[in-house]
Amino acid sequence: MRKFLLITVLLFVAVNSWAQFRKSRTNTVVGESSLNYANPAEYTIAGIEVTGLNILDKNAMISLTGLRVGDKVKIPGDGISGAIRKMWKHGLVGDVSIKVSKIEGTNVYLTIILAERPRLTSFYFTGINKSKESGLKDDLKLIRGKIVTDAMIRNTQLAVKKYFVKKGFLNTEVKITQEKDTLHQDGLKLRIAVNPKSKVKINRISFDGNDALEDAVLRKKFKKTKERPRFTLHRTLLTELFTIKPKEFFTSTRDVTWRETKEFINDNVKLNIFSASKFIKTDYDEDKKLLIDFYNSKGYRDAEIISDSIYRYNDNSINIDFKITEGPKYYFRNIYWTGNYVYTDKTLNSVLGIKKGDVYNKDNIDKKLQVLSTDSKNGV
Repeated sequence: MRKFLLITVLLFVAVNSWAQFRKSRTNTVVGESSLNYANPAEYTIAGIEVTGLNILDKNAMISLTGLRVGDKVKIPGDGISGAIRKMWKHGLVGDVSIKVSKIEGTNVYLTIILAERPRLTSFYFTGINKSKESGLKDDLKLIRGKIVTDAMIRNTQLAVKKYFVKKGFLNTEVKITQEKDTLHQDGLKLRIAVNPKSKVKINRISFDGNDALEDAVLRKKFKKTKERPRFTLHRTLLTELFTIKPKEFFTSTRDVTWRETKEFINDNVKLNIFSASKFIKTDYDEDKKLLIDFYNSKGYRDAEIISDSIYRYNDNSINIDFKITEGPKYYFRNIYWTGNYVYTDKTLNSVLGIKKGDVYNKDNIDKKLQVLSTDSKNGV
């Protein structure tokens, strides 16, 4: 009887052990070999691990993927590929992949494999002197320790070029090379090679839409934006002489206006040898304001620059085309005063010095009103 009971117990233990072994084998799959890519299955995320980190925080990286323990996810599916895209979007890593480390029934364990991007340890310039370097460094937003991304390289390149364009070097070339820093793990140095080339000069300034004021008059109102000297009168006359037909030369009776004559001379003769003709963006913007102020002083209070096109004439010079709308010319009519308890209308009109029918001049009236304001404060 004892022998029978012993045999029965041994058989029960053996059967139970075999069942546990079969259960273990059917519920646990290591790796991704058993995934059916043709028929994705839904799993519950039971754990997330991250490898390849040196400085970045593990929990922060998991948070960026949008994956959380307890979430339902289809494998294969958009959930995993979407998490990878989110990591790439932030630009913090150089490489990222997500692997299935193991599957237990409906539970899945994921491993995020990362390769951190290198960090900036230093940067230096070539091709420019120390004075330009010091001014340029203030404009750059390069901070040591920041992750070097494609956006950082692109923004730095644009910032360097913009700095030199403001100073008239429109053809500046910038090349940034990444160099491994042997003294710091995962560190990078940036070599910023700058070739400013020569400053770009202004070949010609043209206007369109200016019926009331001539091109030459408008050009003179630019304080620092000037055309470069030229003398092409002889070449233009010779070209016209050889291209015109003899019959047209002797029979042409077209009248030429004095304005056309002046424009022709101005197009071919420019003798401003003592004026700089270099294009400086800041000076150019100020001169555009001066142009509108001049129009306002002539009664054209609605005048505006519709567009200004800057384009290459040759390697070292540019042309500038302005499109202008002048609007109607304004005149002063009746002037009314209110709130003048100290001075009479007649006294104020005398100081203002503006009569009915005078051309509207914004700058002049502003100056006169400023004088009146000052005199009133001083008790004059």
